[in-house]
Amino acid sequence: MDSPGSVREYVVILDAGSQYGKVIDRKIRELNVESRVVPLSTPTEVLRGDHAIKGIIISGGPSSIYDDDAPKFNADLFEVGKPLLGICYGMQLLARTFGGTVGRAAVREDGQDEIWMDLSSPLFKGLGSGEKVLLTHGDSITDSGPQLKVVERSSANIIAAVQHQQLPLFGVQFRPEVELTEHGMQIFKNFLTLCGCHFNFTMEDREMVELRIIRKRTAQGQKVLCLASGGVDSTVCAVLLLKALGPERVVCVHIDHGFMRLRETEEVVAALKEARVSVVVVDARAQFAEATTEMPARRKCAPYRTGKLCEVTDPEEKRVIIGNT
Repeated sequence: MDSPGSVREYVVILDAGSQYGKVIDRKIRELNVESRVVPLSTPTEVLRGDHAIKGIIISGGPSSIYDDDAPKFNADLFEVGKPLLGICYGMQLLARTFGGTVGRAAVREDGQDEIWMDLSSPLFKGLGSGEKVLLTHGDSITDSGPQLKVVERSSANIIAAVQHQQLPLFGVQFRPEVELTEHGMQIFKNFLTLCGCHFNFTMEDREMVELRIIRKRTAQGQKVLCLASGGVDSTVCAVLLLKALGPERVVCVHIDHGFMRLRETEEVVAALKEARVSVVVVDARAQFAEATTEMPARRKCAPYRTGKLCEVTDPEEKRVIIGNT
């Protein structure tokens, strides 16, 4: 629901599987612009036909663009005719689409780095020529191609940002949504300005929209199961459900998988109770500790079954086992 005098507009975040997708969402809303996270495969006719969509952001993701199970996207995504910002994985899709080359650079970049910026780019308005950012990627753009201009390089001389020569299409290899990118919010603000956003969306608008959506989807009196980790996202979700439906229609469950910090489950339950959310705790520590899963094929590595979660040390294996259990 639009607030009085507001202009209905929003930015779409196409999710490529990034763990930071909701962080991007929050950062955009902190700049008083509505944002909506949707799948990377969202039909382009939807993006093109909705005039309320002012711009598009493609998130980063854990996959290589060459992986067999890489997120699917529409070939004409970059022809929608709206400003677009590709982050990490999104930048690599942009580069490959316009004739660039993506592959392995001489080094893998992981951590904060000071990079060189071409300040003629509108994306970097108000910034200095040297900025500290967070880089974390295996693949890199090794050649930007004929239609993209390089507007940023890392200290290792690896391409860190590009923009199209004529169209409002931009890509950054670093993560503007995290605190280690010191002026990431300014970069987002510059992009949203290029989109023509009015910066008049408020958290009160967001809450009313979410309450309306919850009530519409449960209009038949259904109860709702809410899985609460204790993080910001699930806690806010639980509180909104409680506000929209009342305690008799919300069943909130916290699963203790045994891999949290010491006494964190007790702290989660206490925090939820303070927010007046009643929560059921499921003790699944033994089940998770013994769990294994099938890892998908990646590049030259065939599919394989992991060891038990309590025994593996590889972070990606741990993430997939927990996600699949």
